[in-house]
Amino acid sequence: MPESHDFFVAADPDSVRARVGGALAREGYTVEDADQGALRATRGSLGLTLLIGGMANDRTFHTRLDVQIMVAPDGRTVARLLRGTGKSAIKGGALGVSRGNRAFEQAANAIHAELSQAGILTESVPG
Repeated sequence: MPESHDFFVAADPDSVRARVGGALAREGYTVEDADQGALRATRGSLGLTLLIGGMANDRTFHTRLDVQIMVAPDGRTVARLLRGTGKSAIKGGALGVSRGNRAFEQAANAIHAELSQAGILTESVPG
């Protein structure tokens, strides 16, 4: 499973940030501004996840994702989706890893769909 996913976009960084944040919010994440124009998205309860681990459902299993927004040398905006710092295996063993992988994939798919539907996605590269 990739640790990141880059979305190359033909739009300004502020509009990309807003679209990516909206896509993650629709997936149930709380989206906050982070350092240097990045976004931090969290979903679920860390306490509940530590208590019941992989038995938590997709929406209650604690997941953190980060999105860096930058401009590539060719002028395209890049939104880089990164797995958060929390380790899924610690939070729920094999089930936790599976839930973490699924959450990352669902978030990447939601961002891809949002940027594609807007007609501004030029390239999508798992990393």
